[in-house]
Amino acid sequence: MSDRTSLHVSDPARKARFREIARDILAKDRRDRKIGFAVDTGGAIARALERAYREGFAGAHRTDEPTAVEAGGESKILQWGMIPPRPRRAFWSICLFVHGQQANDNHHGYLVPAKTEKDTPGWQLIIPSWPKLRDKVIGDKTIRPLIRLGLLEKAAEHAEQLVISKRGTDTWRQFCAQGGQFPDDLRNL
Repeated sequence: MSDRTSLHVSDPARKARFREIARDILAKDRRDRKIGFAVDTGGAIARALERAYREGFAGAHRTDEPTAVEAGGESKILQWGMIPPRPRRAFWSICLFVHGQQANDNHHGYLVPAKTEKDTPGWQLIIPSWPKLRDKVIGDKTIRPLIRLGLLEKAAEHAEQLVISKRGTDTWRQFCAQGGQFPDDLRNL
């Protein structure tokens, strides 16, 4: 007879959902405190823990495997909620300008090394057809996870430039096909 507790398998999609819930709780707490509203952060955390317990308990009694999410590989589409929050916002902006909201445009955009306002390393989005877009620089620490996840890659023609990879384009297309209403779609992970 095997012990169920030793068969613990982590579900990355469930973890991502709970991270989003935790961020929402903290953001609501900060916002309400700033405005002067009464806060019930303890109650919100208790409800989230109860929900996590129920989902974890139900997941432990299922026989199917959790959702597999891999960070490597060209053809595998990454689930939108698996991208960390700050890089996810940056990736959303990059894809929106390069591929459009319907995911069928290609404005041949790319990122080039630049300095941020704080004089730290960063990346600037260049869209040749939109020269006025060049005022925003995205920090290097925000872009690095997108490279690590395979959503951005070095351009074939110019090694100092980054472009959206095939995996990044496929991830964006899937996100748009599922509604593409960031950040609202994160509630339905």
